[in-house]
Amino acid sequence: MVFLIARSLCVLLRVVLIFTCLMAFAQPLHAQQISQNQQPQKEPLIWYIWNHPPEFINAGPWKGKGYADKFLDFFIRHLPEYEHSIRPVNIPRWSREVLKPNRCSAHLWGGFFPDKLLLSKPYSFTPPHVAIFHKRHQDRIGPKGTVVSLEALLKQSDLKLMIMNVDFNRAARQSRYPVLYPYLLPYVGQENLIEQYSTENTLDLDLLARGRADYTLAYPSTIRTQMRIKDLPDEYISYPLKEHNIYKKVYVACLNDDFGQEVIRKINALLTEETLLEFLSYHEEWNDGDPDFRKNAIDYFITKMPLDNVIE
Repeated sequence: MVFLIARSLCVLLRVVLIFTCLMAFAQPLHAQQISQNQQPQKEPLIWYIWNHPPEFINAGPWKGKGYADKFLDFFIRHLPEYEHSIRPVNIPRWSREVLKPNRCSAHLWGGFFPDKLLLSKPYSFTPPHVAIFHKRHQDRIGPKGTVVSLEALLKQSDLKLMIMNVDFNRAARQSRYPVLYPYLLPYVGQENLIEQYSTENTLDLDLLARGRADYTLAYPSTIRTQMRIKDLPDEYISYPLKEHNIYKKVYVACLNDDFGQEVIRKINALLTEETLLEFLSYHEEWNDGDPDFRKNAIDYFITKMPLDNVIE
């Protein structure tokens, strides 16, 4: 009988010991779970992008490798306190949604909804547009480096200009060609100016090769970009425009509410000289190290030199 009582006590002690150990182990886990549950959720931050190589590239083997893709990746990496998501949009959808809370655009001109969007400090710019011809016109237009006049080209009725639709965002009162708009407007609707209405942001240069038009207006990096992304042959030549030597500043833009103001303050703090030089290197991956772009970027953003050809 004594043996049975002793044995029962031993079993009971073992049970108590095991229970005590389990409770001791479980309490830190429970405390950790409570701590995790009590941690505030990250506030969402939705970034808008669009398919506009070499700025943003949304598909294909070069997806995510545009220079603005890399700007955005930098901002996301350095703002870990937010729950980031990236939302590709076309222009109409951007106009409908950009004024909702917790939305920002990483690479935007000034002037869109100026009374509702808050802009960061400028951190880059878009270069002057150039005229791009198929090389079959080179004997007529001139050798590479020749400066041409858009006004003079438009007066030549046998030359057809094909561009994306001029008034691309009426809701935000913006033209795709803000500097060249006064020269283009008188020819809208005429046979030698063809507007292409599309979800794309840049004309496919293959249309020039197929004779649909003779020239277009685009950024200097467009030929290199389409040769790389669309595997186009080296059949195109670009000419600087007499009417356009303007660099247009680029910003991060968020809705001007408390959250947007917080994000913009943090973005501005990231825009150091080191960051701006890193961003310049992303441009140069696509513009063949354009010396004019580099000089203007260094003069304006690094040495803080006022430049008449840099505008809002």
